[in-house]
Amino acid sequence: MVQGEPERCDYPAPGTIKLTDRASSESATETEHVQAVREAVVAIEGGAFDKAVLSRSEFWATERTPESVFQAKCEAYPEAFVYLFNHPDAGVWIGATPEVLLRQSSNQFETVALAGTKSDASRPWSEKERHEQALVVDYIEQKLRSHSATDLNVGAPESIGYGQLEHLKSKMAFASEFAADFWLDVLHPTPAVGGVPKAEALKFIASHEKGERKYYTGYLGLVQNEKAEFYVNLRCMQCFAGGYQLYAGGGIVMGSDPQNEWKETQDKINSIRTGLGG
Repeated sequence: MVQGEPERCDYPAPGTIKLTDRASSESATETEHVQAVREAVVAIEGGAFDKAVLSRSEFWATERTPESVFQAKCEAYPEAFVYLFNHPDAGVWIGATPEVLLRQSSNQFETVALAGTKSDASRPWSEKERHEQALVVDYIEQKLRSHSATDLNVGAPESIGYGQLEHLKSKMAFASEFAADFWLDVLHPTPAVGGVPKAEALKFIASHEKGERKYYTGYLGLVQNEKAEFYVNLRCMQCFAGGYQLYAGGGIVMGSDPQNEWKETQDKINSIRTGLGG
């Protein structure tokens, strides 16, 4: 946890942040990722779990500085939570995440169920994509009710744009006397980044994903008095001298097509590249 008071300021000047060389990092090839998706579908058909999110990373070589990329992200995604984080142990990270994990104002809370991705806005949402998002809604609603949330209101799914991509999102509001830390422990990781049932899906992910997620799919945010906002760390990258390690994933459910799932991660990675240039 980094403590301090938020202040409005100018963008950091290029050259402010010193980057380190990238260590060797494993990442799934297309063949490996597609095979992992195939095995996930087989496991789902066999009743092992209902959904698992499989991710991968990809290195993108560029001479753009993190300061300039951060500014480009702020300008490109005004509705997202955009951050530039530099820490001697964690390294340098940039993200522009559209997903609220938890928002608090006194005893009023809000979260969202975000899942499903399409790159063609004119195409209707498929049954598979709606089912994927419904699993997230059902999981979060069950968690909230079983932990005594009150005044629960679950909104209908709606399409939201993120660059050239669209997602399905349902807003969920509730009241509670418990602190934000309690609800963060209850909710994270949601099926949007883990799976359903959670334990079985996470076990499959641990044995089938190549490489480490590091801070990808974790959460971060700001706390000020009785207000707090936390976001799932999606659409993020770790910054190194000479380039960036980009992270993306997709939810695997019954009927998922392995090649389409690879394409979804590629679409997400391409959306992260927006603003990086060469």
